[in-house]
Amino acid sequence: MSTHTSLDTQFRMTHTFHLQLGANEPAASELESTLKSAEARVDKWLILRRGGCYEHSITVGGIGEASARALRKALASLNHGIKVHVEHMLHFDRPATPR
Repeated sequence: MSTHTSLDTQFRMTHTFHLQLGANEPAASELESTLKSAEARVDKWLILRRGGCYEHSITVGGIGEASARALRKALASLNHGIKVHVEHMLHFDRPATPR
């Protein structure tokens, strides 16, 4: 049995994964496959190319902190050269006010 507090409907958690990949590292399709395996909902994915590196900033929702840590490990294990940093972010949503 699950109990919900008023806080459950007032906030949502997202996680932003920052990855730095060399040009010879796994492609975005491998990252996407790992995200799907973790059942992470991708809210935003930004890829920047800087010199010979690609910087991915992937914001996902629908997973908790423990799942985000496991996903970070899974992404890092794709290749030992991948650097992964994750931000856990709590967003407070205001309830809609009637007009």
